[in-house]
Amino acid sequence: MGYKAWQLGEPGGILYGFYDFLRRGLNRKLVNYLVTTAIPEKSCSILEAGSGPAFATSILSCDNRIELAVAIDIDIEALRQALQRDNCLNAVVADLEHLPFRNDCISLTWNSSTLEHLPNPERSLSEMTRVTKTGGNVFVGVPNLYGPLGFQAFVPDTSTGIWIGTAFSPDKLKGMMQRVGLEPMEAIFYFFRFFVGVLAKKSSSVKSDALD
Repeated sequence: MGYKAWQLGEPGGILYGFYDFLRRGLNRKLVNYLVTTAIPEKSCSILEAGSGPAFATSILSCDNRIELAVAIDIDIEALRQALQRDNCLNAVVADLEHLPFRNDCISLTWNSSTLEHLPNPERSLSEMTRVTKTGGNVFVGVPNLYGPLGFQAFVPDTSTGIWIGTAFSPDKLKGMMQRVGLEPMEAIFYFFRFFVGVLAKKSSSVKSDALD
């Protein structure tokens, strides 16, 4: 099995099991934040754009306000594991730079611990914005430059630095969101400040065609 950004160790191993336990707890807390703060309407649609094994999407799909919850990832193995765990999951293999959804169709598009691993995170964020409804929300969580993972900036090309991915300051993340037509509303720190997340709204002045 090759290296996977969403895993640590091999399935069945002690290290993998511990990381999996932490990841599940993190996802439950993120879901609680999203359903209490980021869902803009009833009967909404949610897209986890870069889901890995999609624990959060499985939890979100149980909320009665959510009409449709979809997980996408380019990693077929991760989605296969997700479907083995939850055979009712809506899972799609897709590239974040070319999301297979029409403009303005998703109420909340989000991810955590995803954009930092991508060669062109702004392009992927632009795609997330394109598929989000005008007035809908986008949430992105990434390693916090001013938290325990901030040392990544000094070791970006090592195996540890590559596994962590690029660390962002809140201002850098907000700036990237503004450039693709999002209006940042609030920043949060989570998982002992390892991560920073920003919740933003898609501006009514953004034309989705301009993001293609």
